[in-house]
Amino acid sequence: MRDAVLNMLLDNLGNFVSGEDISRRLGITRAAVWKYIRLLQNQGYVIESSTKKGYCLRQVPDILDEALLVRGLNTSLLGRNVEIHPSIGSTNARAKELALNGAPEGTVVIADEQVQGRGRLGRSWVSPSGKGIWMSVILRPHLFPQQVPKITIVTAVAVANALKRSAQIEVGIKWPNDIVCGGKKLCGILTEVHAEPEVIHYAVVGIGLNVNLSLEDFPDDIKDLATSLRIEKGKEFHRVDIIKAILQEMEKGYLQKLNDDGFAELLKEYERRSVILGKRVRVIGVGGEFSGYAEGFGEDGSLMLRLDDGCLERILAGDVSIRGESGYV
Repeated sequence: MRDAVLNMLLDNLGNFVSGEDISRRLGITRAAVWKYIRLLQNQGYVIESSTKKGYCLRQVPDILDEALLVRGLNTSLLGRNVEIHPSIGSTNARAKELALNGAPEGTVVIADEQVQGRGRLGRSWVSPSGKGIWMSVILRPHLFPQQVPKITIVTAVAVANALKRSAQIEVGIKWPNDIVCGGKKLCGILTEVHAEPEVIHYAVVGIGLNVNLSLEDFPDDIKDLATSLRIEKGKEFHRVDIIKAILQEMEKGYLQKLNDDGFAELLKEYERRSVILGKRVRVIGVGGEFSGYAEGFGEDGSLMLRLDDGCLERILAGDVSIRGESGYV
């Protein structure tokens, strides 16, 4: 009922709705209406009360509210089942637990804060409360395990398109899984799978996006490498709006572009947004370090690297890290 009251206020954002109208339409008492208004106010919604006019929603807070998330979310799969946590160890860990127990495809786990956030290669991910989008999506793709990098590519392009639409910002993609802006890391993607040689039982795609972090929120060792939407645009954003845009763009790519014809088109977009293509990069892996020019990407998500001796090396995402000649990009 709390969500029903909120939706009535949202339908009339900036305008008064009488308590009598809310009471009649929802079939609850005026006292119950007042109780839910107080609850919403305590949660951060700025609601003006007037004895004669009723209630007016003046300002929507930046909170992870499922009622806000599902409102206007025009997806058929992603986000139809949502789990939101005030604080959690890792959204990917929780999503894997849910997937193993049969959670439906498209289930999304979101946290206001992660205390054990993880990136690729076992790195930690700074995930402070109320400042970013820390979420994981459960997928059950009809792909062979070796095709898993396709999912990361779909997600990277989706995030880039969603940010252009919801935050009016142009970003680049740093192979294999980073979204960058101004030469700094804005978002990371972590895809994990449970599979057998011929079948993927599930894939969990984790997205960590720095939204309203200030420079002071980043540890000293990554201040020169990381950025946020707030830093880049000089203003704060409502995270729910961006989450909805990401889920919508991600579903479009997942449902329409994973097939061979669609993926070729998507890969071209991935290449257009690449910040390393045509540049000299260093590949740092467990077997050592070598350099070359990034020439392109294979349909399996691999990087085609032209080495100094002229040979073309195919690099799989795996346990490697990519750096520009003089820094992160």
